[in-house]
Amino acid sequence: MEIKQLFIPKSNTKTRPGIKMIPRYITIHETDNTAAGADAEAHARLQYNGNDREASWHYTVDDHEIWQSIPDDEVAWHAGDGRGTGNMESLAIEICVNADGDFERAKANAIWLIRQLMDKHGIPIERVVPHQHWSGKNCPRHILTYWNTFINQIKSEGAIMPEITYHNDNELPLSLGSKGELVKQVQQRLGITADGYYGPKTKAAVEAYQKQYGLKVDGIVGQETWHSLFRPTYRVEVEGKVVLDTVYSDKIAEAVKKAVDSEVKEIKIYPRS
Repeated sequence: MEIKQLFIPKSNTKTRPGIKMIPRYITIHETDNTAAGADAEAHARLQYNGNDREASWHYTVDDHEIWQSIPDDEVAWHAGDGRGTGNMESLAIEICVNADGDFERAKANAIWLIRQLMDKHGIPIERVVPHQHWSGKNCPRHILTYWNTFINQIKSEGAIMPEITYHNDNELPLSLGSKGELVKQVQQRLGITADGYYGPKTKAAVEAYQKQYGLKVDGIVGQETWHSLFRPTYRVEVEGKVVLDTVYSDKIAEAVKKAVDSEVKEIKIYPRS
């Protein structure tokens, strides 16, 4: 693959400090930006034009391109450990998760780049680490759920495109790369195409749902999000009049109590689909 270069101007010392380094580690990140169009070029141009945060990284990878923003022999501010080893001795790779991209191919391209950098700088596989290694941040949040598999894919010889390893069917949590009947149920509940594959579009829909209902917004369907999506709902009627069209089971007792307190004679509760 071609590595395109659009270096941050040297004058922007906030994100390109110009500190020389010898790279001894490779740190893997995910952009966490699921917006359509948030591909490698978009992130490279963001860095070139001036990131409003004091954060920077060497490479951005998507499903069709690789862009470099800082030379390999210069420090970038990406690891969250100040002037620790993460920032001062590691190359940073951001993998795009844009909704209109192919995350699996982006990972494959990142694996190609990681191999090139390992060979170029003599970096052993033991020093290919997640962002979490330096600061504890949940990053790269999706790849962390199968980090050992990702490392094994880097080790694999042969084709650049590694075999995709999916989570088991009927197993939580569900995240990018999951497939099966549970994924299809989530997609149907969210009103999106139910193909049974948890790609960037499903992740974006889950994040929107989590934000709407006050859940932790991480794009992962764990126990809390699953329960919110599929817990039973009911309709409550008092003397033939619908007083609550959609109520969760833990609120029914309160609704019934209010109805009884008003001395009504008939209360009906209907399960909803």
